[in-house]
Amino acid sequence: MTVELLEARLQKLEQRFRWMKRAAVLLGLLVTTGTAMAQLQPELDPFRLLRRPSITQRDATPQTSVEAEVRSHHFVLVDEKGKERASLVADGAGSVFLVMFDATGKTRANLSVSNDGPSLVLYDASGQQRAIIGSTTTVGSHVNENGIAERGPASSIVLFDKAGKLLWRQP
Repeated sequence: MTVELLEARLQKLEQRFRWMKRAAVLLGLLVTTGTAMAQLQPELDPFRLLRRPSITQRDATPQTSVEAEVRSHHFVLVDEKGKERASLVADGAGSVFLVMFDATGKTRANLSVSNDGPSLVLYDASGQQRAIIGSTTTVGSHVNENGIAERGPASSIVLFDKAGKLLWRQP
């Protein structure tokens, strides 16, 4: 073997090695890009464009299922942990109640429609009534300072302090 022959053979090996190195870098980039795309859009089908959709796939429109009517005696809304956060119920006396709870499970709002009329009751964090709007029997008839019996109106706005004592009402 002569030096020229060895030199030519070495050049061929170096040229092949450069091509292999370029191919390895390109393959690494493709794998990295593919992995990144799979992380960003897992529902992406890389072969979707190569396949021809069938007639049923082309004509089908995505539809969500919507019920025309849902009937129940009691609905319960829960959070992601399964804790009850709201309840909608109708009782046997003809009243309907929507009760909403805070994260600790205490009642914070109660919207109801009863035989006396509609009302909204708001509660503080301790569970004490703080405001009533609408029909209320909380402020019924009372005797004023002149000794005259006054009857409470069918609907009103009533505010209470922290102890539950009447702060203000109208009318």
